[in-house]
Amino acid sequence: MKNIFKSWSLIAITGLLVFTTACDNDFEETNTDPNNPTVITEDLQLGFIERTLINEVHNYFIAGEAASDWTQHISKTQYNDADRYYPRLGSINNFWTVLYGSVIADAVEMERLAAEADNQAVQGTALVLQAMAYQYLTDNFGNIPMSEANRADEGIYNPAYDTQEDVYKGIFTMLDEAIAHLESGSGSITASQDLIYGGDISKWLKFATTVKFRAMMRISDTSLFDAAELQALVNSGNLITSNDDEAFISFETIALPNANPFYDIVLTGRQGEWGMGKPLVDYMLAEGDPRLAVYANDVDGAYIGKPAGFLNPSTEGYGPGTISQIGDAYLASDAPLYFVSASQINLLLAEASVKNYINGDAATYFNDGVDASLIQNGLASGSYSAPYTGYNSIAQQLWVSTFMQGYETWAEWKRSDIPADLPLAVDPQPGVNSIPTRYTYPNDEISLNASNVDAAVADQGPDALTTKVWWDIN
Repeated sequence: MKNIFKSWSLIAITGLLVFTTACDNDFEETNTDPNNPTVITEDLQLGFIERTLINEVHNYFIAGEAASDWTQHISKTQYNDADRYYPRLGSINNFWTVLYGSVIADAVEMERLAAEADNQAVQGTALVLQAMAYQYLTDNFGNIPMSEANRADEGIYNPAYDTQEDVYKGIFTMLDEAIAHLESGSGSITASQDLIYGGDISKWLKFATTVKFRAMMRISDTSLFDAAELQALVNSGNLITSNDDEAFISFETIALPNANPFYDIVLTGRQGEWGMGKPLVDYMLAEGDPRLAVYANDVDGAYIGKPAGFLNPSTEGYGPGTISQIGDAYLASDAPLYFVSASQINLLLAEASVKNYINGDAATYFNDGVDASLIQNGLASGSYSAPYTGYNSIAQQLWVSTFMQGYETWAEWKRSDIPADLPLAVDPQPGVNSIPTRYTYPNDEISLNASNVDAAVADQGPDALTTKVWWDIN
């Protein structure tokens, strides 16, 4: 610290000498504020948008306590209201606000700047990030503002809600445009601004194509689905099926904010509050799945999961220290967080094949998906052979392999209802008689945009945790 002060003192003295001997030479350059640049590069916001999106969709106060909890990957031993279907309403409000205000709005601005600069590569990245944010919102809430979102500058302060089907149509339009931009060969992405791929446009093309493929599989039980279009995406050769192409953000072995957000649990000494869910532990033990030793820490040589719920877990024998905690690898400061994993996409390809949506051998895709998950968890390819019996085993592995990818686990479970035997939490919130399938609308929206919220509720059903989203027909 002393050296820093000395350096700044020397700079100040030197600057004073220059000023007194060369009064107004280079005056404009000397007085340029580096914190307020007059020229903004079109991808200057990219890293901020990427980091904001990944941190929010992996926020442990909502994605961890709700999405990963309700699918019973994890379970809490204390402060476990969400375990019993009382999610943090403030966190739900933040999820909505951050995705609209700090991801979508900034990505729209980045897209505008890129269009002005004729940088199609950056336009493509901006559209992918917008599409992903809208998909997270509609998958978790249902009907949402899209066509009138973030248009206060046009006098629209109370945006109308689009139906989930229309939102998905908009998502596909964005992704088609993103793919076209990224295929054009025009423009570039500054490597230092891109936390996902370091400016590699070919990988962004795979990312865009894969996000569209996954989104199409999500609505594959609806009239909007087009199997021929799905096959075209497969034929493009641009799907993420290798661990080398996965979309994730790496973190650093230092404190927040540059560390994995779950590392905050370690910094605050709260590991004992977070444990493994009994259904996942029991299933992996029965299958002899080696990933369990990565997912979880043992308790005196045994892996023990907690059933969901309980008003007072400690009095039921499930207090801190009695069950397996989340594995150290997943709470490490430098643990990566995923947007898209090769494992999930290979397993979705297996599903698409077994349902005759696409060509290809379902069993091969299935085995590739399990292998990709093993590699992702630092295990050797082929070190585990999951039983393959068709669709049910594919859906089961989608549940297992998306560990700590809360919203993807929740979405895949809602879509398949597999595992079908996930039990209701003990001591649930009164009136919640099944595992939640959506978030209720934020209090701010109910207060400030009531008429449009009411219209959305009239269209899709009660503003309740158990109202199903449009594509969830099981």
